[in-house]
Amino acid sequence: MPQYTYIAKSLSGQTKKGKMPAKDLKDLAHILRSQGYILISADVKKEKRLKFSLPLLRTVPLAQKLMFTRNLEVMISAGVALPRAIRTLAKQTTNKYFKKVLHQIEDDIIKGENFSAAIQKHPKIFPELYCSMVRVGEKTGTLSDSLKVLAFHLERSHRVRSKVKGALMYPAIVVSAMILIGIIMLIKVVPQLSAAFETLEIELPKNSFIFEGKATDVPSVFQIWKKKDTDRFIPAKLEPKNFVFVKKNENPDYSLRR
Repeated sequence: MPQYTYIAKSLSGQTKKGKMPAKDLKDLAHILRSQGYILISADVKKEKRLKFSLPLLRTVPLAQKLMFTRNLEVMISAGVALPRAIRTLAKQTTNKYFKKVLHQIEDDIIKGENFSAAIQKHPKIFPELYCSMVRVGEKTGTLSDSLKVLAFHLERSHRVRSKVKGALMYPAIVVSAMILIGIIMLIKVVPQLSAAFETLEIELPKNSFIFEGKATDVPSVFQIWKKKDTDRFIPAKLEPKNFVFVKKNENPDYSLRR
């Protein structure tokens, strides 16, 4: 049951202020009337709730901005007042964030601000070009023409974005399929091949141990060569007999001994 903060007066003119739980305003007025008071005003005390919003949800798609601009241009050309047009478009939009912004713009216009100054407070939705075009339309008295140009510009941008997304769709599907196939190969095929090689007593290549979770068996790049003294280097974890070692000033021969 909501909590109401009320102001009431008696027949003798005595003012009474307080808080009282009630189902609705009618119930509150009935309770006060039974006490000899007449309800003057009442405000419901809203419960404080934790509010959070994701940044991705506080965005307005380009298509919605295009429809808003185009419809606003048509309504202004038809002679509809700007606050009323914005209020009507706010009721039609399904984006809660955009609806809230449009109501704020409407309130700013009613308070006496220009349309360009009201939308300039929301740069994430209306960029500088949009605000400048609206400002020019207000000063020259051709706001509907400016909105028409903006609608054409937004429509062209939306068409280009749609083409780019369509062109990137096929490569994205192919890359995703390749990654998925690679993961399936590593999970299903490689372990079976490993078991087959172990049955035949054949040593697997060193890089295959990485996919089997035996990365510790593969010598690190920094561990292949280990400095023994100032003149010679010997390989670590490798057979020294397969390599030829030379002095620092001599030309090295990296061929394996036969």
